Amino acid sequence: MNQPILNLLELQGVDVIDVYDATNGGKIVEIVCHKPDPCPCGHGRWHRHGRLAPRQVSHQWVGVHWVHLRWTPQRWRCTACRRTVVDRPGQLRPWQRLTPVAQAAALLALQRGSFRGTAAMLGVGPGVLRRLVDRVVPLETPRWWDVPGDLVLSVDEHSFRGTDLCITLAMQAPVRRLITVLTDDRIRTWDAWWQTVPASVRARVRVGTCDLKASYRKGFERWGSDQLRVVADPFHVVHDANRRLDDIRRLEQQETGHAIPRWPLVKAQERLTPRQAAALTRIRQQFPALGALHALKESLRDFWAQPTRADAEQHLSRWLINADACDHAEGRVWAGLIRRWKPTLLAHWDQPERWTNGYLEGLHTKMKQLKRVSYGFRNRDRYRRKMLLGFLPSSGIPQLLT
Repeated sequence: MNQPILNLLELQGVDVIDVYDATNGGKIVEIVCHKPDPCPCGHGRWHRHGRLAPRQVSHQWVGVHWVHLRWTPQRWRCTACRRTVVDRPGQLRPWQRLTPVAQAAALLALQRGSFRGTAAMLGVGPGVLRRLVDRVVPLETPRWWDVPGDLVLSVDEHSFRGTDLCITLAMQAPVRRLITVLTDDRIRTWDAWWQTVPASVRARVRVGTCDLKASYRKGFERWGSDQLRVVADPFHVVHDANRRLDDIRRLEQQETGHAIPRWPLVKAQERLTPRQAAALTRIRQQFPALGALHALKESLRDFWAQPTRADAEQHLSRWLINADACDHAEGRVWAGLIRRWKPTLLAHWDQPERWTNGYLEGLHTKMKQLKRVSYGFRNRDRYRRKMLLGFLPSSGIPQLLT
């Protein structure tokens, strides 16, 4: 076999004897390994000590065929120090089922597939791939801070299984990158992660975006520098407003016995169809308190459309006055929440760019797809590694094997 084909198959350091069809499909490349490098002792020479049973490992895909390597291992012994070694191709470990090239192909397939589906395609057991992920993929992007410039971090929780939540951490600037998925959403886990970050890196964090969860905000304030500004995510603020509005709608339905449509209340008012707009008008006439809360929600949405910080602060002050004077008690409770988060809401105008959790929500969408494809996870650390693998660039996969 000529050298270009050997380079294509990444078979450097071996001699190819024959290529033939395998009984279970694919191709088998019969190889002979070269004599080992000189013994580290430097005083002896290798003596052929014995021959072992033939070995076969999966190597890579060529076309639609899976290429397997087959060789007869030789045992060599140093004549001076009596050290014994067994020759094998490349960096293959004893009893390894996949070569490093096959492992890289398996990790690429696992980025979008499940363990069982990828194992059936590669012709190995799912346990081989699970052990590969556990051994190779880290629980955090290595040295994610090795980029110049100020850092912008985002944090949010997502569901690992049911109501069991995990924390997702991502970097939005200078580059967009998933940092890690923490084990759970406890405060001590959030603080323990900050303790692993070098102090010089914590000093570079200038912006932290989060939802209306006080533990995230306090974590940024406790571990970040004096220059760090916490920014509340607009999506979660409006989502909280819609949740409050929907809870009051259900209470009104129970009290009055009249069906109140949900969509005209939670949908953006400028996007309502004529039928939904007519339904909203009827709701405001029949349920004035619910209509007042809806007006507060729409006014809060207009808060992010203000051109300057002074306009935004004036708009938010008027909103708080209207919320305190609302006919429904929920308005005053809502005003208390917005008043506590007022500095983080106004922090949007303190940055040259309006930072949100949009990138992180996109990561969560992809994580949900990976969980559905994999039919769920039971091992929490394996889930974290699998999610991180799904967001690694294809060019970064081979580096994981070194």
